[in-house]
Amino acid sequence: MKCLSRSALLTLAAIASWADARTPDPALIGCWHAAKIVLHAQDGSKAQDTTGRCALRFTEDQLESTCKTASGTVTTTYRYEIVRPQVYAATMTGSTFRTEMVGSTRQYLYTLQGDQLRTVTAPAAARLQASQVETEALRTPCP
Repeated sequence: MKCLSRSALLTLAAIASWADARTPDPALIGCWHAAKIVLHAQDGSKAQDTTGRCALRFTEDQLESTCKTASGTVTTTYRYEIVRPQVYAATMTGSTFRTEMVGSTRQYLYTLQGDQLRTVTAPAAARLQASQVETEALRTPCP
């Protein structure tokens, strides 16, 4: 009986920690101004954008990325969920630029320090994709 109770408690603890990981992180919710984006290609090349032309907006389960370009505004939307502490999975649901990637999912490691958000493509996702992406963003008021 004592073994069964201990086993049941461990199972409940595992379920509770998994359920907690799936709930939105309230610290992510809001608007972020991307101060730096670094794209690492598999061939070793690196492209960096520090123009500040991109913004992110997190709601409880949606992420919208908007970037101003020379030819207009590019908007990409994602459905996301926290899959583990400090990791979210984002599935592209729409894009005005990369429509062939709609439906694809990538995982991102994220850290929050005050009003600064850092994300990086999770290592497994980076190996499967052609590149790794790092972002440094600052919290900003939502329009």
